[in-house]
Amino acid sequence: MARIDSTKVNKRAGTPPPKTATTGSPTITGDKPGLVKNITGVLFGPPKTGKTTLACSGKNVLLVSFDPQGDSTETLLGRDDITVVRPRSQREIDDLIKALRTTDKGRFEWVVVDSLTFLMFMLGGKEITDTFKAEKDIRRAYGKAGAAVQQIIHDLVLLDQNLIFTAHLEKVGTEDDNGVALEAKLGENEVKIAVSPMVWRILGPAVSFQGRTFRETVYDKDPQTKKRNKRTRFAVSLNDGDRSPAGARIPMKGEYEITMTMLDELATELIQGG
Repeated sequence: MARIDSTKVNKRAGTPPPKTATTGSPTITGDKPGLVKNITGVLFGPPKTGKTTLACSGKNVLLVSFDPQGDSTETLLGRDDITVVRPRSQREIDDLIKALRTTDKGRFEWVVVDSLTFLMFMLGGKEITDTFKAEKDIRRAYGKAGAAVQQIIHDLVLLDQNLIFTAHLEKVGTEDDNGVALEAKLGENEVKIAVSPMVWRILGPAVSFQGRTFRETVYDKDPQTKKRNKRTRFAVSLNDGDRSPAGARIPMKGEYEITMTMLDELATELIQGG
């Protein structure tokens, strides 16, 4: 019996060719280890310690503001490279994220969410307050608001985008010449973030750094007169041991003084090709 010659067999249209060693085998491509494409971080701290100023210290910023007065910071006034949007519902937030994926993809170098504390209040504040006034268990109301914020964080982190979140401290001590004193009795860490624990659990692993902003009084020596000049110093800690959740998974110094160009400087230093 003659052997079947596959080259002479009639084949119907559309029949794929037989697989060879290379046909149908995908080629794996990827980046080298250690390359940083985007910076994603969260800044937390007491009011008026420079969170929004630092979060917007990049160029060409989309400021997604949930803080009623967050965009009125003196350092932001007059800047023409900041676009401010103020979503007031879950639907508006969803539309914004969709636009950043499609029609506005690549339009902004930085997206700033200011702040998660006010976002959670917007999405669940009324229900939480009503439940509390009714003397009912508020855990479900907190859970619903937290789950909504979690989903927003998840969707934003998946964008191919430099991204900064801000959050408030729930309680801090008094300020003096040595900076902000934080009370150890607030919990496992000496800093308690004013968002629900479930939000913080997803936010922590989702970002490449967590920075605690603070201010302190310092004395600079004038090289000419030799006199000491008093000033307020605004800074961010990216590594302060067990004192707070501050830290970074990408190489950064422990502490930076906040400037109006700090994030652009970090991007130049850290991001491949910057």
